[in-house]
Amino acid sequence: MLEFDGKRFEASLESDLDRDGMRLALRDTEMEEVAEVFYSDVDATMTLTTFQPALPLQAAEWLIAQAKVRLPPTA
Repeated sequence: MLEFDGKRFEASLESDLDRDGMRLALRDTEMEEVAEVFYSDVDATMTLTTFQPALPLQAAEWLIAQAKVRLPPTA
């Protein structure tokens, strides 16, 4: 469980077979998805998507930093 600006979140690393890649998803305490970073196996790019208009900046920064470490494939 993570906490940013008094709000709690959970993160999970997931395969995404439909889009051919992996993603690090961030959900609130009601398990609503609030953001994700998606890594594409097709073109080796990462994309941040937010699903709520008011995501705490610290949460977005944490998600991006974790995605840089956890998503790209290891050599």
